[in-house]
Amino acid sequence: MEGMVTASQPEAMKSIVHNLVRVGAMSLLLVVAATAQVKLKRGAVVYTGSATNTSAPATIDETKVREATEEWKKMQSEGIDPDSAQGKQLLGKMKTRIREAVKSVATDESRDLVVRKDDISDDKGKEVVDLTDKVIDKLDA
Repeated sequence: MEGMVTASQPEAMKSIVHNLVRVGAMSLLLVVAATAQVKLKRGAVVYTGSATNTSAPATIDETKVREATEEWKKMQSEGIDPDSAQGKQLLGKMKTRIREAVKSVATDESRDLVVRKDDISDDKGKEVVDLTDKVIDKLDA
């Protein structure tokens, strides 16, 4: 009975199964780590998601999105100082609205990571989509 595991060899069988499970788990981790991340620049702005487990990254042009908000337009037209109490209140509201719009558009577009334009230093071969116009449309709605 060469090559067969008999009832008198339970410890050997447990060891074989344990090693197979361990090798399988390590292989899966390596595949996930190698295929499911992008590299971000230092100081990157992440609106939603995580670079370590993304399969569908996207970006937005922060300046264009900011300039499209009612809050920013009001600050510009009325000369409101961003460091004043009113300016800080408007900026806080603007940032909240932008984050909510980004999350909504990302969900609608099946994107699991959204960062500021040019904050991805290595896309690891993944298609990076620009969601700027869709986020602006969402803010206008």
